[in-house]
Amino acid sequence: MIYRSLVRKVAQTGWQRLSDHRVDDLPLAADVHFVFLGEHELAADLRGAEALRDWLRALFVRFPRLRFEPEDVIVEGGPWSTRLATRYTATQDGELVYRGVQFARITWGKLVEETIQPDTQLLVAALAGLQPG
Repeated sequence: MIYRSLVRKVAQTGWQRLSDHRVDDLPLAADVHFVFLGEHELAADLRGAEALRDWLRALFVRFPRLRFEPEDVIVEGGPWSTRLATRYTATQDGELVYRGVQFARITWGKLVEETIQPDTQLLVAALAGLQPG
């Protein structure tokens, strides 16, 4: 129970680091597997910490004031294999960009797997709003 509470706090810190665009401060395993589901420009299936950091940097170029607000965090397992599920919203300038669900696995404090399921209709509309003309 104490471990789960600690992981929830660490997860909150991670979301805050993302909101502050501090991608180099994220505790990623060197071989992290990251999937951002959907059929849109941001869809990705990446391997490696630097590939994920590069994807995040490109995301923040598109949405320079993007912020993440976790709404519900579920933690299961021990430090050798912790499963994490988070329901969250992504906003920019107070406007909803998309809602999403994150499923992740953490091993000994490092993110090793992450799958994001965004609300693709909202995300595609937000991406279309960025296009000139």
